[in-house]
This record gives sequence, structure tokens and C-alpha cells, in this order.
Amino acid sequence: MKILDRYIGLAIVAGTGIALLVILGLDIFFNIIGQLDKVGVGTYTLWKMFQYVALTTPQSLYELFPMAALLGSLIGLSMLAANSELVAIRASGVPVWRIVRSVLQAGVLMLVVVIMIGELVAPSAEHYGQKLRAAATNKSVSFLGTQGLWVRDGNYYINVVKILTDEKLAGLTIYEFDSDNSLSGIVTAAQANYSDDVWQLLDVEQTQFRDDHVEVQRMEQLERQTLVTPELLSVVVLKPQTMSVVAIAQLVDYLEENGLDTGQYRYAFWGRLMTPVASLVMLLVSVPFVFGGMRSVTSGQRIFIGILVGFGFYVVSQISTQMGQVYAMNPLLATLAPSLLFMVIGIRAIRKI
Repeated sequence: MKILDRYIGLAIVAGTGIALLVILGLDIFFNIIGQLDKVGVGTYTLWKMFQYVALTTPQSLYELFPMAALLGSLIGLSMLAANSELVAIRASGVPVWRIVRSVLQAGVLMLVVVIMIGELVAPSAEHYGQKLRAAATNKSVSFLGTQGLWVRDGNYYINVVKILTDEKLAGLTIYEFDSDNSLSGIVTAAQANYSDDVWQLLDVEQTQFRDDHVEVQRMEQLERQTLVTPELLSVVVLKPQTMSVVAIAQLVDYLEENGLDTGQYRYAFWGRLMTPVASLVMLLVSVPFVFGGMRSVTSGQRIFIGILVGFGFYVVSQISTQMGQVYAMNPLLATLAPSLLFMVIGIRAIRKI
């Protein structure tokens, strides 16, 4: 049986590799098309654009792997079916569920590599890519390692420790310099919210440096007309879906400690964890296409239907997540429901073979 597992596994891995190359190639192509209009802005050259696309590719690989697993399994099993190898395997007394086990074992091995890329490589590469593009397209933006975002606005230097969304900041410090480049004031705020073209700073401490003394004033709220623009933040902010599971968990703890909303981050957390589960479900769903009532169709037709199934799973997942956020459902239930639904469908289809 180990020989069987190895033989089927190699077919699945080869098929998934082919599918991943095609899907990633299309994603990279459209990513390049979307970035071309930014080339020439500031110091954002064609070379930096290609660097940005390359740095964001690991995240795309992680997100697209469930679809690639589905198509790869269809390609691999279809190749075995075309050579009558699956018929020989079944004729030797191997049950369908034993073949399913071999398919899932290959999926688990691939998932180990994909999870390592998604958790260790993709978040750092995505972060560096966003920094590269933001610094090239906007000269007022600078990043200093773990010290957050630095932005210059005239005589003001603004440091943001955490960018929660493009309209919500945490850990804000504003340094004001006079015409002689001397520090004249510091404003710190625990949080800043953007509304009606105005930034609302909360839990504020304002320090003014006079010639012979220092004035310190504490306020619950302070309005600022000029600050970091939401348009700029939308470029540099890391979406929770692109963060690692550990980083999201740490951010959720930070938000809870400061009494902030954690809804979208909890959904992102469980969404990241559900990606490996979705990949295994897609592998399970692929098996009935080869052994079931579609045995007479061509490989191309199987792949086309597989694309429809993968797209349907994506649509159902998005609807479930959005409805869960609107109706305040449990994040685990909302993100797990599509995988459970398709798993039940796949199991019922396999039992009918």
C-alpha cells in the first residue's frame, strides 16, 4: 500500500504543481497590469514594481492553494484514469476510500510546505512589499523597523505604532518643529479615528516647549484637520488576511486590552486557519469527479467543472463570512460552515460510487 500511496501522491503533487503554476501565472499577470499605472510615480520604477509583485506572490500562493489542490487532484487522477491505471487499482480490490486516503495524504504533505510559506514567508514579504511601494510612491513616508509608520507633513513628523484600518490608528505621536527646526511640541494619543474629513484623537496628552518652561495638557479628545490621509494608509496598511496567525492573535489581544473592536480580526484569524481545511476538502471533492458519473467526460471537462466548483466554494465562503459579520455570528462557525457543507457533499458523492 505504501507503493500505491506514493504513486497516487506523486500524481496529485505533479497535478497540483501544474495547476499552481497556471493560477499563479494568471494572478501575477493581473497584478502587473494593476501596478503599471503607478510606475513613474515618485521613484516607483519598473524594477521596483516587479519586486513588489514578487514579494506579494507568496501570499497569493497561500490563498490560491485550495483551488490549485482541487484542480491538481483532478489533473492527477484524470491522468491515471486516462491510462486505465485507476481501473487496474480498483480491479485489484482497492476500495475508493483507500484511494481517497492516498489523495489526502499527499494533500497533507503539500500543506506542510504551504503553511510554512503562508505563516513564515508570506507576511514578512507582504509587509516589505508594501513598505517598498509606499516609500517609492510617497516621499513623506518612511519606515523604521518595528517602530511603525513615520510620515512627514510639513513641520510635523507623525509616528503611528499600529495601523488598525485606513481610518483607525493606535499609538499616535506627533512631533512639531518650528522654522528653526527646534522641537516645539509633542502630541500623543492612544487612538485616532477618521470621520467627516477630520481625525478625532482620543486620550490625548499635549506638550508645548516654551522658552523657559514646559506646558502639559491632557484632553479626552482633540480634532486634527491635517494628519495621515486614509488614501495613504490604504496603501501601507496590512490587511488582517495577509498577517500570520500569531500576529493576528497578538493584535486581537492588544485590541481587547484597549477596549477596541476585534470582529474583523477574529474572522481573519479563523479564515487563515480554515485555508488548510479548505484545501483538504477540495481534494476530497475532486475524487467523485473521476470515479462517479462523470467517468465518460474528458479531462478538460472535469477541470472546467472543477473550476466552477472552486469558484462556488469561494463565493459561498465570502457570503458566509460577510453574513457572519453582519449578523454577529460566531467567527469559527461562519468560516467553517462552507468547508463542512462541501465536505458533506463530497462524502455523499463518494458513497454513491
